[in-house]
Amino acid sequence: MTKPYHLFISYAVEDESFASELASALRFLGLSVWFAPLSMNVGDKLLDSINAGLIASEYGLLILSPAYIAKQWTSYELGVLHRQHIETDKTLFPIWHTIDKAQIDQWNPGLTGIIALKSTEGAGSVANKIADVVYQDCPARGVSPSYENPQWRFLRGCGELLINNEDGPAFNLFEAAEFPDTYFPLYVHNRPYTRKEIALAVVKALYYGNPDVIPISNDKKKQLKALCKEYGYDLDAPGFDPAIYG
Repeated sequence: MTKPYHLFISYAVEDESFASELASALRFLGLSVWFAPLSMNVGDKLLDSINAGLIASEYGLLILSPAYIAKQWTSYELGVLHRQHIETDKTLFPIWHTIDKAQIDQWNPGLTGIIALKSTEGAGSVANKIADVVYQDCPARGVSPSYENPQWRFLRGCGELLINNEDGPAFNLFEAAEFPDTYFPLYVHNRPYTRKEIALAVVKALYYGNPDVIPISNDKKKQLKALCKEYGYDLDAPGFDPAIYG
């Protein structure tokens, strides 16, 4: 992710109950969302805040409903998001909420050309389908726990991530290196990682000896060294330096 938010949620206030449920489900899956009740503070200028959110989000999520198509504010948000979709290939996720194709066709036929989800599936199902796209269908995703932002620390062997959601089991870099093949590519730090890339991160964590690195036993260190050697990273080779690998 190159922007502060994964998703900008555009919705009508009449649909805030579903929007809030969906925002919570997306956040549970580790996605960062610009959602007015969560992202705006007392005293903020409405238009300035909305514009900032639109610019700072990688994807646009539209909760389309009869109330949505009748409002000026949502029309403004849609106009910006649709232009970003056309000019910068920004992906849009339309959600049909108590509305059908005929109504949308009559209002904005351009939107029916984008494959949509339906709110009748439930917020959890909708959130999971959106997360699959954002996470590039990686089967395992490192999700930041609420108590820290460990993406950077994780890749240096100093922190933990959670598998797939905030209730998932915790794992560290050294454990990830020995995950089953079905867990790869592993989504960490906003992109998919192969096992070889995780192995290189392990090599760096062991080589540089950061005092914050999670302690592991000598037997475990030997196992990890052997795994890394399979990928061409021989920590015990004379003159070895992981810096040459980037």
